[in-house]
Amino acid sequence: MDKLFGVDFGTGGCKATVIDLEGNICATAFEEYPSEHQKPGWSEQDPALWIQAFCNTVRACREQMADGFEGVLGLAVTASTHNAVLVDKEGQVIRRCIMWNDQRSGDQCRRLKEAHGDLIFRIGMQMPTPTWTLPQLMWVKEHEPEHYARIHRLYFTKDYIRAWVTGDFCTDVVDAQGSLLYDARNRCWSPELCGLIDLPLSVMPEIRGSKDIVGTVRAEVAAQTGLPEGLPVIAGCSDTAAEDFSAGAVRAGQIIVKLATAGNVNLVTDEAAPHAKSFTYPYSVEGKWYTVTATNSCASAYRWMRDALYPAEKELCEAKGEDVYLLMDQQAAESQLGARGLLFHPFLLGERCPYFNPNARGDFFGVSMVHTKGDFARALLEGVAFSLYDCLQVLKNFTDNMADIVVIGGGAKSPLWSQIVSDVFGLEVKQPEHAESSFGGALLAGVGVGAFPDELEAARRCIRMKRTYRPNAENHAKYEKLFAIYKEVTEVSAPLWEKLAALDEA
Repeated sequence: MDKLFGVDFGTGGCKATVIDLEGNICATAFEEYPSEHQKPGWSEQDPALWIQAFCNTVRACREQMADGFEGVLGLAVTASTHNAVLVDKEGQVIRRCIMWNDQRSGDQCRRLKEAHGDLIFRIGMQMPTPTWTLPQLMWVKEHEPEHYARIHRLYFTKDYIRAWVTGDFCTDVVDAQGSLLYDARNRCWSPELCGLIDLPLSVMPEIRGSKDIVGTVRAEVAAQTGLPEGLPVIAGCSDTAAEDFSAGAVRAGQIIVKLATAGNVNLVTDEAAPHAKSFTYPYSVEGKWYTVTATNSCASAYRWMRDALYPAEKELCEAKGEDVYLLMDQQAAESQLGARGLLFHPFLLGERCPYFNPNARGDFFGVSMVHTKGDFARALLEGVAFSLYDCLQVLKNFTDNMADIVVIGGGAKSPLWSQIVSDVFGLEVKQPEHAESSFGGALLAGVGVGAFPDELEAARRCIRMKRTYRPNAENHAKYEKLFAIYKEVTEVSAPLWEKLAALDEA
């Protein structure tokens, strides 16, 4: 049987998926790894953990299939974007990787906007925020000059892992765009943008198409993982681009709501549409672009609640082989719409769209003696949905079509959360059968190795919808009133965030 393999590195863990050419799952495995938060707003990861997770999940997939990796045609690695892995001349990682949700470079972003905002937006198509690699590297240059001086090669997450697999040194157009160092119109690294931080163009990887074959599995990696030596490996793309593709988003006008570590509301377009309150990327589907609006903390907020408020329940559930998230959902479902007057703002790591404020703070607003854990759980689910609804308002600058929306990501596995999103939006949303970045990466590998003639055929053969959520009009009307209060609390909190940030800095 012919098979395709995708391995994705999300912020919370690695997911490996093997599929056949009809889109059926042959094997899948997942391994978590931690982020380190040494200071408020900081988020870093150790790249060595990614390699370990790759080996473990790949071997786990091999063990699940009676014929192992026989018939595997190609491999794709995808990952969250913006994350620069800095490597010296000896091939050693210089420092832990600063992740996309790290907020330390707020001051650098302010100065970049003031001095070079027009140039950056004209070439890079976005305004500098702490998400982007450019201000992250500016922070390293200013605070860790000894590390900055040692940079010999710059990789992004998926490229660092894939380079370990194949020995190549390249990236794709999506990750290049995620750096804010790239000129997408001319498809090259920008001397002007790299020059803003004195970054030599020689340290930057070659830029390839997402589905280009860029190497094959090395003998040493084959010995460690069981992957076939010489297996073709494509360049891959960001986790968001792969996941949107896995949801069947191959036509302009389609909207994808992603409930993952971060939350996204994305729109597929035929042309680039730069906007100060969104992100603009080339898409993994050739010839298309996608506009991203995003909230920093989505499923990661629920994970934070699991660890902070449900540690005992988590331990008991794990002992019984059960998922504590199901318990949390059950308690949230027993609460009522609006969580009895409790609102949650999911700004646990600052916020992106539409506020772009690294100093934004999360909160539970309206706490009283009546509230239970279930109310807090429901308020969190509703608060993230409100944040995504905020993102949707930005997309209305680009399209009037709200009839083709899909919901994806780990959070979409919760029927309660997906229904809350539908009710808050007041719109019908569909859920694909297999919408994950590793699945989308496997499909893209299929296009790259010629198993499918193009992305449209891959989507037609392999992507199926399994459920549709329809909004309750009465619920939507109630949520509109709560959303207005949510917005008002956000507005009055903004100056208080700055005061808290100043105290933290002091």
